[in-house]
Amino acid sequence: MKKKEKDEMFVSQLPTILHYHQTMLMDGVRNELLYEAIKAHVTSETTFLDIGAGTGVWAILAAQLGAKRVVAVEIEESLIPIIFRHAQENGVADKIEIIHGNIDDVRIRGKFDIIVSELFGGDAFSGQIINSFVSLRNRFLAPNGILIPQKLSLLAAPVRVENSVQNIPANLPLKLGFLKSLKLNYSSSGSFADRQKIKLLAAPQVIVEIDFRSIETAPALSNISLTWEMDNISEANAIAVFNGSTFTDEIKMDNSASQSWKSTIYEFQPFTETVGELKFDATIDERKSIWSVSLPSHIEIKPKSYSSGFAIARIKMAQQMTPHRRFKPPKSNDKGAKTNKKGLRQT
Repeated sequence: MKKKEKDEMFVSQLPTILHYHQTMLMDGVRNELLYEAIKAHVTSETTFLDIGAGTGVWAILAAQLGAKRVVAVEIEESLIPIIFRHAQENGVADKIEIIHGNIDDVRIRGKFDIIVSELFGGDAFSGQIINSFVSLRNRFLAPNGILIPQKLSLLAAPVRVENSVQNIPANLPLKLGFLKSLKLNYSSSGSFADRQKIKLLAAPQVIVEIDFRSIETAPALSNISLTWEMDNISEANAIAVFNGSTFTDEIKMDNSASQSWKSTIYEFQPFTETVGELKFDATIDERKSIWSVSLPSHIEIKPKSYSSGFAIARIKMAQQMTPHRRFKPPKSNDKGAKTNKKGLRQT
């Protein structure tokens, strides 16, 4: 990539990067719990590694807490000067070693008593992320060292989504059932930060939990099956799937309490029943997911199933059955083509 193209990319990506980190840093629940986990273990003898350091806050706090060695690794080039300037502002610039690079490639002297990393974002259970954690653990974690977070859970719960696809079109006297039925076959992203838009209707259940201290391979997110006893089934119009972090044995965070972490929303056409069991069955895959909701307490009611494959099949079938006129651009042979006085191409 040429320097000009690289500079243009740098400039175009900066607003998104700044907004993302603003959102993370405004998450008081996450900040407080992660800080407590770090503060509980950093001493004057601690070596501290912050991977995916972002704006540098955890490395800076570790330096302020007196860690004898602090290293911050960040892959995003635009964040490197931000880490340094923040370290200067807080009087610890001379105590932090800043490294620009991918953690899978960088070489760092020695091993560390504490490694903090939130590399995963919304894709924590993918094979690529798990492999990165296994690698960094083997390469950089000292014997009896501490990983923060220690564990990560994938949770699910029935919710009420107020800005649901069911509510379109807004303020128009039209029926758009076909569009709604297609859209329901695709998950979306949502945040629990706005409690007016996503309402938790039952206690979250664990789909899978991984321990970063011992995991070797990514878990298979197939044949998921969860059931909730509910007295307000008709209120539910989606299942929210989200992470839960165990920073230390004593400090845990259900990400539904977080203001920054996103959840994956699997919407469905609501049931009319109120009291009974709501069941969620799913296979979650990076390329294709399939899920269904059913009422085991009302076996006479047909389950509702969704998948991107269903949407594609329906739209293709509808396309074949739709009476319409189709215009194609004329074929042209560039060889021997010329332009007349009016600027029109001729052959």
